[in-house]
Amino acid sequence: MNKLRQIIRLYCQGTGIKTIHGMVGTSRNTIKKYVRIWNGLDIDFEAFSAKSDSELSIIFTTPVAKIHSSPRMQELEPLLPELDKPV
Repeated sequence: MNKLRQIIRLYCQGTGIKTIHGMVGTSRNTIKKYVRIWNGLDIDFEAFSAKSDSELSIIFTTPVAKIHSSPRMQELEPLLPELDKPV
């Protein structure tokens, strides 16, 4: 969770994804995923910092598709039930 906190802190300070990647050593895709989830939370950095590691773990390990499901995806899910099956 320390890396996650560092990534979000750097992002909130205006640091770019490539720069964060170089500083933290986490893949750019993972950083983008965390930033996408962060942008969907609608909380400020202070509230984020106050959360415990277990709370952050729950928030950031929940499948993103379920959190930010688009209206189109909601229409398709009942028609394509195999999409919802684990691989």
